[in-house]
Amino acid sequence: MAIETLGYRPNASARSLVRQRTDALGLIAGNLGNAFEAELLERIEQCASERRFTSLVCTTSRNPEDEAAKVDTLLEQRVAGIAMLQYSGDRRLMAQLVTEQVPVVMVSCWDDYADCVAVDDAAGLELGVGHLARLGHGRIAYVTDERVESTTRRIRLEGFHRALLRHGLEFHPDWVMHGTGGQGGDAPENFVEFFKRRGLPDAVVATNDNVAIALIEQLESSGWRVPDDVSVVGFDGSRVAGLHRIGLTTIAQPVEQLAQLGVELLLDRVAGEIPSERQHIRLEPKLVVRTSTSARAK
Repeated sequence: MAIETLGYRPNASARSLVRQRTDALGLIAGNLGNAFEAELLERIEQCASERRFTSLVCTTSRNPEDEAAKVDTLLEQRVAGIAMLQYSGDRRLMAQLVTEQVPVVMVSCWDDYADCVAVDDAAGLELGVGHLARLGHGRIAYVTDERVESTTRRIRLEGFHRALLRHGLEFHPDWVMHGTGGQGGDAPENFVEFFKRRGLPDAVVATNDNVAIALIEQLESSGWRVPDDVSVVGFDGSRVAGLHRIGLTTIAQPVEQLAQLGVELLLDRVAGEIPSERQHIRLEPKLVVRTSTSARAK
């Protein structure tokens, strides 16, 4: 049983709160400086409004204590349910939500004990790596960032590793940069120095569009040309990635579907119209090719 597995003791006051719910949904986001997450939040709010639900938005600093405090705040406001765009992975928090029977859905993130609507991250990395492999790139690096939700960060890195192997390319652990967030928290500030010590790769896959755009800026500021010297692929498909000056090749998430299905699933759960089993939905990503990638120079 999920409650026993997660190990949570019910809180009587919290239970009394969730029995008197309003027509409001709680939305928990992590980093609104991330263009895609801001776009997804905006669309979820619109979908909720179309169904006559208001939205209460909380942002977290991605630590479990802050996240739990924001959930408590939403429960005190008697929200009908909670949509989480970011989740720290704190088992105690999930145990609380399960125990108190709070309808919750993960949107663009994942937890086995909750309803989830998310893109297939592994399929996305296959699209990105496959694109670079067809262009002749064999030395492909990966840059992640700790500000990305932990489960997503792990799945995308694993997907990158497997995609390289499927295309007969070598996985170089020392070409995986685990960034700690640079200017604006978008990319590692020492990316250029990191790869100067290891040799410049043919191409880089970034964990999201924000990181990819910051990498392009750093590379070009250091005298390297994108894509002539280095091709760059992002992940998310944010609107800013499509600006002409940026022209980022990216693995696009279906933001409209994520928002619509997430809100529908949450409201169906609120109304008790779906089975007790958790609903897990994976959506297909799409490769959008722009000017940040090109064939490897001979």
